[in-house]
Amino acid sequence: MVNQPPAELQPALRLFQHGNIAGARENVDAALRSDPASPPLLEFGAYLAACANDHHGVVAYNRRLLAVDAAHPVARVNLVAALVSLEEYDAAEALLAGASDPRMLRLRGFVHQQRGRLAEAAADYAAVVAAQPEDFQIWNNLGNVRMAAGDPQGAASAFDQALLLRADVIPIYLNLSEALAKSHQFAARQAAMREAARRASEDPQVQTDLGLAEAAMRDLDAAEAAFRAAIRLAPQAPAAYIELGLMLETANRVDALDALLAEAERNRVPAGETEFLRAWSLRRHGNVAAALQSAERIPETIHDIRRGQLLGDLYDRAGRSAEAFAAFQAMNTAAAAVDRVRPGPSYRETITRNAALLTADRVFAWPRVSLASTPPAPVFIVGFPRSGTTLLDTMLMNLPNLHVLEEQPVLTQATEEIGYDEERLSSIATEEVEALRRQYFERLAAIDPARPDQLIIDKHPLQMARAALIHRIFPDARIVLVERHPCDAVLSCFMANFNLNFATRSFGDLEETARVYDAVFDLWSRATDLLPLNVLSVRYERLIADPEAEMRQLLEFLGQKWDPAVLDNRGSAARRPEIRTASYSQVTEPIYNRAIGRWTRYREHLAPVLPILAPWAERMGYPL
Repeated sequence: MVNQPPAELQPALRLFQHGNIAGARENVDAALRSDPASPPLLEFGAYLAACANDHHGVVAYNRRLLAVDAAHPVARVNLVAALVSLEEYDAAEALLAGASDPRMLRLRGFVHQQRGRLAEAAADYAAVVAAQPEDFQIWNNLGNVRMAAGDPQGAASAFDQALLLRADVIPIYLNLSEALAKSHQFAARQAAMREAARRASEDPQVQTDLGLAEAAMRDLDAAEAAFRAAIRLAPQAPAAYIELGLMLETANRVDALDALLAEAERNRVPAGETEFLRAWSLRRHGNVAAALQSAERIPETIHDIRRGQLLGDLYDRAGRSAEAFAAFQAMNTAAAAVDRVRPGPSYRETITRNAALLTADRVFAWPRVSLASTPPAPVFIVGFPRSGTTLLDTMLMNLPNLHVLEEQPVLTQATEEIGYDEERLSSIATEEVEALRRQYFERLAAIDPARPDQLIIDKHPLQMARAALIHRIFPDARIVLVERHPCDAVLSCFMANFNLNFATRSFGDLEETARVYDAVFDLWSRATDLLPLNVLSVRYERLIADPEAEMRQLLEFLGQKWDPAVLDNRGSAARRPEIRTASYSQVTEPIYNRAIGRWTRYREHLAPVLPILAPWAERMGYPL
């Protein structure tokens, strides 16, 4: 036997079945005047109000229902949901106190999230998925909260779980992509976005994010194809033009950038965004004044990191130092907000700790090692970032018998087990050192294999802070230290838009950059004092003033015959498919001296850090 609705509901129900929600609700209200405490009427009234998107009505009906039946199984949940929809969070929280029902916890988690209480929101969402692990929406919410709290790895785990439950919900792939990017899981990001594109190939946002994922994995052809697919799908949307334009500029493909700008103008992409591309194009063509006019018209829809980098560079080239410094400061502030500092010791604190471990007593106690001489040790090019190492490696790439690695993570991956724990150096003996050498060459073969007859040149500036580790694994290694005036190096780091990592995150603050410089050179000095390192110093200023003389001594140190081809930095840069460092555009220009002594134009800004840098400048013979 089918249960019939109560008689007092039937007139309203018939109206509702014919689509007359307003009439049904009037009927319910009329019936409630005769029977104001009728739970069926109040329940149906609340339902009709919800159908009409009348959250105030839902609140009113459910408050009356709870007055009649305080233990009503759904009235409290529906009341809180309506209050949340109205953003009446204080009233909602009063009803959510002490909640344990997953339905209430998901609402309380949302309120916490809206009020910025991320830890509490994450705890409530975690409790919901513990009780209802099939709730993909709460997994997604949990991922969003973890992202906002600066936990991209935890966010990625939650988004993965959401996609296991609902692999067809494309926005979750985009959330996952952002989390994987922030946690530097680039291969996983590429795989996720390729799957998203397989499922939603006609979604321009998916194609744009796929392009970013491919670019992060250095598959630039695939990245360009994805960006161009996004442009085809949404020819007036600026995002793909901006990302492709930046990629082309970074790859020194200026003609392709110009063509993209023309395409954006034909497709009537918003003028503000095209000004961004135009400014980069004009800057690469050397028209600083016109580039600056375009850059100053860039709207706030372009991220402050990108606006600040471009404006700062152009103001600096125009000699407007105060405005340049302010723009770079805005760039760094924006970058810090996007990529928050992780818990734990900073890079400088880690370097300082390692320096304290490098003492004469400890070095004397290192177990002696006996190593084979083949394969020969790499040559390591080190130096504080922005000291000219990219110019130097670009010049060396002209010589076919040298295999130059540009900031590849070969040493890092080979020594993952040790990491930054320099204390381990006092305990490793021959067998482990041999294993680490073997791992180095295995990682080299996997990442960027060399011919057997080539001398390996491993350029990674901050490996100067790993000098003791390098010597422990490769006691026969030659090391090239690239020097530059400390003030110019520190200022240039502050001005660079680095991809942020454990070390480069330090460079967003001028004082911290100077203190990192001090810590790194302190550790380097300890290493050179205590260890028989085979070091040649190449000075950036000498390389600019007399490149042949500086390169002759370097090639002699490397055991190479003189070859004038080594002086062709522009030809070498043009042959490279990409330059992976912040110096990508400078090394394509003729060797110039405008960056030498640039710090003197910023003396006022550098004044607070000069006492930190002065001892190193004096030690190297640089004037202040």
